[in-house]
Amino acid sequence: MRNVTEKRINGLLLIIFAVIAIFAGAYSPYTSAAVEGDFRLWRQNDERWGNNSIGGSTVRQSGCYITSIAMVVAASGARDTESFDPGVFSMELNDIHAFNQWGGLSSWSSVTKVVSEVSITSYNLEFKSKDQSGKAAEIKALLDSGSYVICNVGGHWVYIDGVIGDDVYMADPAKDEILMFEAYRNESITIYQTLKGKEPYSGFTPLYDTDNKGSDSGTVISTSVVTSGTSATTTVTAASSSGAKTTKTTTATKTTTAVSTTAKSATVTTVSTTVKATTKAAPAAYKTGEYYCTESTVAVYPEPDENSKSEITLDNGNIVNVLSVKEGFGEVRIGGKKFWIELKNFELAEERELSVGDINYDGVSDEYDLAIINEYLSSLGRLPEGVSVLTRSETSAADINGDGNVDNTDVLMFLMRVCS
Repeated sequence: MRNVTEKRINGLLLIIFAVIAIFAGAYSPYTSAAVEGDFRLWRQNDERWGNNSIGGSTVRQSGCYITSIAMVVAASGARDTESFDPGVFSMELNDIHAFNQWGGLSSWSSVTKVVSEVSITSYNLEFKSKDQSGKAAEIKALLDSGSYVICNVGGHWVYIDGVIGDDVYMADPAKDEILMFEAYRNESITIYQTLKGKEPYSGFTPLYDTDNKGSDSGTVISTSVVTSGTSATTTVTAASSSGAKTTKTTTATKTTTAVSTTAKSATVTTVSTTVKATTKAAPAAYKTGEYYCTESTVAVYPEPDENSKSEITLDNGNIVNVLSVKEGFGEVRIGGKKFWIELKNFELAEERELSVGDINYDGVSDEYDLAIINEYLSSLGRLPEGVSVLTRSETSAADINGDGNVDNTDVLMFLMRVCS
């Protein structure tokens, strides 16, 4: 009886892993463009490019980041939507070997190498504000300065279309919702990047009237934005299919908000062999605990001395446990050996109480969490002992059956939870 049950489970697992690539991206079914040529309707799982390889992954699985950047390319006029889309972008990046094995960009400068008019101008910044209103004001200030913004919403990247009052409008590579703070929990929206386009950001027209989206009214929104002094007045005119018009005027104070410069990246990477120099100043004090790497590539030293010979390196998003601290260096164990890292290149991981299945702390157990479990399992055997892509609390949340291990059984049980 046990053998029969095991065979059934193994057979089901084979089916699961045949479709795991679809679930791993956390994406809605393919939707064709409702408005021909509108880049905001690009979806990473589009059948035209979803299966394009990007490193060791696909656009469908890991392409939210490059799809969001592709939207910036189109929005700024650097490319037209007739000859450019996420599929073209992925192939051009592949041509210069821009991706790592996880489907992330090995270097942010790769974007400029492919589209010379577009560049990433800030890397993984953390919002200074904690609430929706403050974050919306920070984003608006950046847009008003002419920058383009993409936000990380719990491990997934979206393009910021515009801001009206406290509402942040997005174009999501994975779904059709356009109000970011309605689609994602505020607590999961902590990181953003800014980009420079061929032409500066100059305003937007929302795709839908969010009060009537999904109804038969056929409502279309048009907006005009006028900035004067320290306040911005936005006039929104909604024209429905019946011909009736309503006008809403929102005035919001324009503020400039300072932001910090370190945050956890959504890109999952592994130990590589190149070292990136850094000039970041080290904070005055550190403590022991789990840290994640915030730079592209950093050196790991045999002694607490940056002049000692580096044997290995860590990549952005790698997590290590710091056992002791000495003059800006942290002691870590990698592969059973003692090493030292410069803590100025790392961020202390926030300790959180996570519910089982909710790995990315967005309040639900869904395909995004399944993607994280899948990436964690893929990293096993590649990353040395002592280096992970998940914190201890995240690993505990990924242990669906509570047996102390994260394995294929947890994938099966997660699917049963999601599908039930």
